[in-house]
Amino acid sequence: MEQVLSAFREAGCHGTPWFQVTGHEPVVDLPGCPNPATCESMGGLDLGEVTLGVDGATRDEPVVLNQAVTHIGFRKPSSLAVLAASVALASQAGPLLLLDDSGTCAFVVSPGDDPTNLAKHWPW
Repeated sequence: MEQVLSAFREAGCHGTPWFQVTGHEPVVDLPGCPNPATCESMGGLDLGEVTLGVDGATRDEPVVLNQAVTHIGFRKPSSLAVLAASVALASQAGPLLLLDDSGTCAFVVSPGDDPTNLAKHWPW
């Protein structure tokens, strides 16, 4: 959990946390969007509504900061924000498989990938 939040922060992303961390305020690491009306058009990195899944915990159940995140979900994110967050996460976690909601589109981001090159092929 801590590494995921750190990656979001490192990438300069913001969003709305749809998760709770015991003894920690996620908005410290994932602040809200400063200007939702113009964020995406100005190149802002809004991840939208962010869910972080942890084995054995329901979405509404608070987790602890040192638990491993098993999956991440975004609702209404900026495409560039997801790319930035994915590159930052891959540098910490290793290769990531990203899927769209229907599972029909997949994309792999690996440590060291150049975001500019990835953006040329980014499906979202």
